[in-house]
Amino acid sequence: MGISAINVTKRFGIPPVAAISQVTLEIRDGEFISLMGKSGSGKSTLLYMLSSLDVATEGEIFIDGKNLHEMRKDEIY
Repeated sequence: MGISAINVTKRFGIPPVAAISQVTLEIRDGEFISLMGKSGSGKSTLLYMLSSLDVATEGEIFIDGKNLHEMRKDEIY
């Protein structure tokens, strides 16, 4: 199945500033991707959220069809 992100947004600070805004993507099993962009564009932030090291402010992330926020730690790792 793979990993999918639907309308994922991450905000930091006060007032909140979006590091990434409404990102939607799908990475199927066996696919390789690369993230490209200038410094500060949110590449690392997106990877942290897709790997469960950080939590999205908005949106949903699914791993093999399961909502990441509803999974137990032993299911993720």
